[in-house]
Amino acid sequence: MNLLEVDAVTHRYRARPARPVLEQVSLVVRPRELVSLVGESGCGKTTLGRLVAGLERPSSGHVRFNGRDIWSLRGRSAKKWRLSVQLVHQDPYASLNPGLSIGSTLGAGLVHNKLAQRRNLHEHLLGLLRQVGLEATPEFLRRFPHQLSGGQRQRVAIARAISVRPSLLVADEVTSMLDVSMRVAILDLLRSFSEDRGVASLFISHDLGVVRYFSRGGRILVMFYGTLVEQGPTEEVVARPKHPYTYLLLEAVPVPNPTLARERAATRPPAALEGGPASTGCAYSNRCPFAEARCRQDKPPSVEVSPGHQVACHFPERVPPPSTAHGNCQSPGPLPTGPAVARVGFEPSRATEPQ
Repeated sequence: MNLLEVDAVTHRYRARPARPVLEQVSLVVRPRELVSLVGESGCGKTTLGRLVAGLERPSSGHVRFNGRDIWSLRGRSAKKWRLSVQLVHQDPYASLNPGLSIGSTLGAGLVHNKLAQRRNLHEHLLGLLRQVGLEATPEFLRRFPHQLSGGQRQRVAIARAISVRPSLLVADEVTSMLDVSMRVAILDLLRSFSEDRGVASLFISHDLGVVRYFSRGGRILVMFYGTLVEQGPTEEVVARPKHPYTYLLLEAVPVPNPTLARERAATRPPAALEGGPASTGCAYSNRCPFAEARCRQDKPPSVEVSPGHQVACHFPERVPPPSTAHGNCQSPGPLPTGPAVARVGFEPSRATEPQ
């Protein structure tokens, strides 16, 4: 059974009811699986995370956890689901209450949900600090958020999320406000929960370098203006993208070799860098370098181009292999897994989003 199922979800905000933020989005997350959602700023990634965490109710469609619609749950079932899905917010400076000490922040959920008793709460809190790589001392528990660095605050936020023993973590841009020296440590920490505890993750980011590092062995979902345009195994999507948007995201990765950068720019198909989604047909047809009249008239269905690799494009065979999928290598090969991948720190969305 799938742990999480998002089934044909469409969502509109009251302020802008005409344009859906999400349109017919469907995805699954299996137990212990690492799934990353990548796309440019404003494409609906955070909204999807909020729907999964139950902070927003979809305008249409269903969000199911362990086969049950989360909005049909009542009583103990609802409480169990609330504990099973935890959200780690983007901003560690805003996600912690500045008036509460670290001990109070971490202890409240444990006591309220009867996961620890007051007589042994101190030992539980020190154990949580050790699990996320923080100083496990009584002095640290007495500190307040303003006394911590950004990386320490984000680790505290992660500790608060895992303290209630969830089955699924929704991590929304958790590394975007951290310097590159801290990104790998946080990503490895999140991955360790999957390997050691069997916690599945839905990792949301606009940074394709971070996504490649975190989701190795898992899956990548690519979103453009509220529509999933491609999804599949990480190595497959990075090495052989079949949607023009994914291809151009990979091509936006900067390379340190100026000669290679010029050669790549000369051979890259021209594409519009600005413009919102098309009102009819394929949402990406306004920017796509391979678009034809059919793309502007008919919305492409999601088709499977290889086992587990789905793409919503009329002409996936026209998408060339990216020149940067494996460093400077042109041919497919094993995906790099070293820390240098995540330390790049590039943000491909800045090359594609409207200014």
